[in-house]
This record gives sequence, structure tokens and C-alpha cells, in this order.
Amino acid sequence: MMRALICSEDFSGPAGLKTMEVSKPVPGAGEVLIEVMAAGVCFADMLMSRNKHQNKHQPPFSTGMEVAGTVAAIGSGVEGFAVGDRVAALVYDGGHAEYVCAKVTEIFPLPERCDPVQAAALLSVALTSELALVEKGQLRAGETVLIGGAAGGVGISGIQLAKYHGGRVIAVVSDEAKRDACLAAGADAALLYSDDLRAAVQAVNDGRDVDIVLDPVGGDFADQAANCLDWNGRYLIIGFAAGGIPKFAANRLLVKNRAAIGMVLGYYRWRDPARLKVAATAVLAAIGEGALNAPVDLIERLEDIPAAMEKIESRRMIGKAVVRLR
Repeated sequence: MMRALICSEDFSGPAGLKTMEVSKPVPGAGEVLIEVMAAGVCFADMLMSRNKHQNKHQPPFSTGMEVAGTVAAIGSGVEGFAVGDRVAALVYDGGHAEYVCAKVTEIFPLPERCDPVQAAALLSVALTSELALVEKGQLRAGETVLIGGAAGGVGISGIQLAKYHGGRVIAVVSDEAKRDACLAAGADAALLYSDDLRAAVQAVNDGRDVDIVLDPVGGDFADQAANCLDWNGRYLIIGFAAGGIPKFAANRLLVKNRAAIGMVLGYYRWRDPARLKVAATAVLAAIGEGALNAPVDLIERLEDIPAAMEKIESRRMIGKAVVRLR
């Protein structure tokens, strides 16, 4: 048996999640059982608790989509891992528990210098940022990246990875505390949302527009940020945390050779695990080197996760919430 945070059939949101004793999972073919040291808490977990996540989950289930821990058991057909190995992993749910099973293609060796709390905080968001900026955005040293919702998990990791790859970063946030967090994370400039975002961007970017927009927000931000793209600019669509889905005018893309590009982490999990592994190696190495280091809202009990989800839902979270179990 093990302890796990369970979502029941009523999908009543974070307040309805309860910690229970449940059976420990058994790894199937191609799976590894992980004893969880730390697990991230993210926006998608909150969506799961309300049955609003794009991937549906059959209750009762445990929330949690990214973990760090040690290999406890190995299913048939698994090669490259042994009991006792330190790993980080992506899972589809079940991470807010003492044990969880993960697919071998979504498990990555945890470097010795890599803090498991930081790995749990950053794995999914940093993989999203890394693949968006490098794979889709083709970020080159010296280019400027504009990041919306920059004090969240994708935003902070985006700031640090863009800097890691030689870019310049302008963060956009909703209040002064988040602005300070982005500057502390390494942003070259941090702006508050305004009615004339382009003018504000040009004022801190030597009169220029930007080369890349990294957008996990959508909504009103997208309408303004699209106008901030320079010639050959790339607009990277990561999500719609603000709720509104933007509509890009095709003529604005055409006249300056711009591109709007969608990026979903699931593609690499389902269709290109080899590229996922390359990105994970880069992300975990950056964490180990100290180049990637998120502000963490650390909690010590499964019972405290719902409060963290409510903080995420109300946009009060800076950085990433992580529960440390060991």
C-alpha cells in the first residue's frame, strides 16, 4: 500500500482532492516503478481536478505529471535502468503519490549534481521551453525573445533557457512582484502588461521588435505580442492560460515573413521520444550546472497540494510548486 492524493468522480477541483491509502502500482511491460522523492504541481493538475484537462482521466486517480525519484522495480522489456537509479520522469497522472509507474521512453537519468526538487519543478515546463525555443523557434545567439506569463513555470524556464542559448529576454508579467522574480531569473528587461506593449518593448530593445515570442498565455497578450515580431519573427504558441485563443491575421504573417508555430510536448512523448531524450538531457544538464534554477514553493505533504493548486488557479504562484516526499 501507499499514500496518494486522489481525485474522485465529482471532479470538484482542488478542494475535493483527498489523501488516501491505495494499492502500490505494479510496472507493466516497458514501465518502471519510481519511488517518488519530489513531484511538481502545475496548472494541468488543477485542470485535471476539474475534468478540464485535454487528456481525460478515469477516477479515482492521482494528479501529478512530473516526478523525480529512484527506480523501485522494473517491468519486462526495460533496458538501461536498474533498481536504485536516480531518475526524472514524465507521467500522465499519478505523480502525487509515494510511488508511480512511468514509460521507459519518458524516464531520464538524473545527473549526480541535479537536485531532484529542481528536476520535479522544471522537467515538463523546461522541456516545453527547450523544444519550443530550440526545435521550433530555432533560437540563435543574439536574438531577442519576448515571453508572456513570464513568472510562471514555462516563463521562468523560458527566460533561463533562452539566456543559456545566448538570447536576450524581455519578460511580460502582471505585477511588480512577478517583474522582480523575472529579473532575478535573468531577464534583461521585465515589463507590465500595457495598452501599448510594442512601444514598451521597443523602448527596452534599442528601438527594435523581437525575433521570437514565447506565449503560454494567449488572450489579449497574444493580440499585442504578435505586433512585436520583427522580420522573420517566430510566434511560439504554447498554451492559453488566459483562456482566450488568439486569431492571427495571415497578412501580418506574410508581409514580414513571420511564422506562428504551435508546440505541444505530447508530440515528442508520443511520436519523437528520441528528440525528447535529447531535450531532457540538455534540461537536466542545465539544472545540474545551475543555469536553470526555478523559484520553488516547496511543500512537504500531499495534503498541502490542493492549496498550491488553488494558488496556481488564482495566478498567485511565482515559479513552481513542488511537493517533497523524501
